[in-house]
Amino acid sequence: MRIRVLTKEDTQIYRELRLQALEHSPTAFASSYEEEVTYEPHYFENFLNNQNHIVFGAFEEELLVGMVTLETNTRLKLRHIASLKGIYVHQDYQGEGISKPIIAAAIMRAKELRCEQIHLKVNVKNQIAKGVYTSFGFEIIGMEKDILKMPNHQYIDEYHMALYFDEWDEA
Repeated sequence: MRIRVLTKEDTQIYRELRLQALEHSPTAFASSYEEEVTYEPHYFENFLNNQNHIVFGAFEEELLVGMVTLETNTRLKLRHIASLKGIYVHQDYQGEGISKPIIAAAIMRAKELRCEQIHLKVNVKNQIAKGVYTSFGFEIIGMEKDILKMPNHQYIDEYHMALYFDEWDEA
């Protein structure tokens, strides 16, 4: 497995995996397949080109099998905090430990950028993801009740989790 930052040249494969994520794990994302399937390719290219979105991809041969976005803050008072978003592993590769190396790559980049905290959100029912995040030292810092409302009127609660670095940690 090879891990690298995605670029605009990866727009098509990123879009394909993103749409699969939204279609197969709808309760894990605020966005929906129905919304994003209508987006033009330039939307995904612009996302990959945004300097505040660093998208790490895990590859088996040339197939993108996993991804995570490290989102940095532009606001002066929030620059010490980054977020992990859009974490997904291709449905055929789930359970093979692919999420850990891409999350580790994102955490390492956050340290290099001198971030002091990384935040993420996770569906309270997703014990597997919660376990992965906890294994990196993330802790639950809160919960939002009924934050997502699915088309079938099912509500989803999400934990807010954070990983804190000692401000003197070296990358």
